[in-house]
Amino acid sequence: MDVIEKKQKSFWLVPVLVLFNLLLAFVAFIKDIVLASYFGTSGIADAINLAFFLPDTLGNNLIGAAIGVSSIPILTKLSLNGYSLLYQETIQKIGAIIITGTLLIFITSLFLFQPILQYFPLENQEYSSTVFNYFLIMSPIICCAPLWIMGSSILQASRNFIVPAITPILFNFVLLSVLLWCKWQGTPQIIGGKVFSYASIIGTLLCAILTWIYILSKQKWSWSIKTFHLKSDYTEVKKVLLTFSAYGLVLLFSQVGLLAERFFASSLESGTIAALTYAYRLSQFPLWVFIAAITTFILPTISFQLEKNDFESLKRVLIKSLLLVIGSSGLISLVFVFFSEQIVSILFLRGSFTISSVQLTSEILKGYGLSIIGQSLYVFCTRYYVAQGSMKVPLYIGLIGSCLNIALLFTFVPWLGAGGIGYAIAVSSSLSGGFLLIHFIQNLRYVEKKGGESFE
Repeated sequence: MDVIEKKQKSFWLVPVLVLFNLLLAFVAFIKDIVLASYFGTSGIADAINLAFFLPDTLGNNLIGAAIGVSSIPILTKLSLNGYSLLYQETIQKIGAIIITGTLLIFITSLFLFQPILQYFPLENQEYSSTVFNYFLIMSPIICCAPLWIMGSSILQASRNFIVPAITPILFNFVLLSVLLWCKWQGTPQIIGGKVFSYASIIGTLLCAILTWIYILSKQKWSWSIKTFHLKSDYTEVKKVLLTFSAYGLVLLFSQVGLLAERFFASSLESGTIAALTYAYRLSQFPLWVFIAAITTFILPTISFQLEKNDFESLKRVLIKSLLLVIGSSGLISLVFVFFSEQIVSILFLRGSFTISSVQLTSEILKGYGLSIIGQSLYVFCTRYYVAQGSMKVPLYIGLIGSCLNIALLFTFVPWLGAGGIGYAIAVSSSLSGGFLLIHFIQNLRYVEKKGGESFE
């Protein structure tokens, strides 16, 4: 058995990645516990979350996530098929495009943030200037995060999963250390918010630098200005950008829904935005730990299997992974729905996080808990379509799901208050995940029958 065959059968990596993701979840949860204890659901907590939302959305959740996922299938094929020069040139061209694009977006965001902030009616308007100051500190995340995530995708495409699993742990450890120091020193919340903002950008930059140092130490590259000439071959880059555009739109629909949730939360009592953030992060636990481990492994794996028309291995890996997704997300969903108040109390009830904060957060968490299975199915199935290069169906379903989520917010929030935010996403994500799963099964059967031809 050659090296490539061994690599594509290395399903044992999934539990290893789960262990790393469990460590990540542990560090992140401790950080969130300290964060909640320090800031609670105060106005400063709302200010931090609003300031962080745009850089995190653009840098991590949109551009970073889209380029990270969309580049893996192409880089996997180039790497495993031995096209080393084309592999290097493709990475360098994508990197140049990312740097140029994110710099333009970064500059634009500096001018647009304050006009956008006016649409979020904070209960205490004195915090508006605080939000902007925090945003200015964290805004370079827009440029740094995509480079970090792209570096991680390069390593994953080369079947190196450990370094990409370690750097998020490092990032959260930096934030945790800063929060513990501020809490120990008794730093006022408004200054602590500024320190936390600096830690966010320093942690992101540190992870990006370490990732690229590791890449350049392991992969010997040649550099030439001719690589970036407009007349050079951009075929592979165009494939990446096409998938990036489609997957980026899928992520955009999701982020629009999150933005709408924060808009509705800002119209409710003070601290609702912070409570929403705590509940959201708790609900992402299965996605961080189990679903992320599975999708991290399967994307380069199924990309290679589709390239080699190895449909028997493809079907086996996908079915095994799907069962893991349903089992893990279903169990945690039930736990969050039935024990939301107890979970929030155990994790956060201390310091500035009061009984009323627990009630507010647990109300939202119940709905978010119901959304876990649908979100997990949608994320898992979308990876298959990315590898296949056919993003129409996930795109359409994502658009409809986002519109449905926003429509339900108009109904559920006036009726149920803060809890309605969670139930709106529960309904929309369950329908989106369910419909995409049905099409995924039909597509897989068709591909197997037709020898690689897409169901679309």
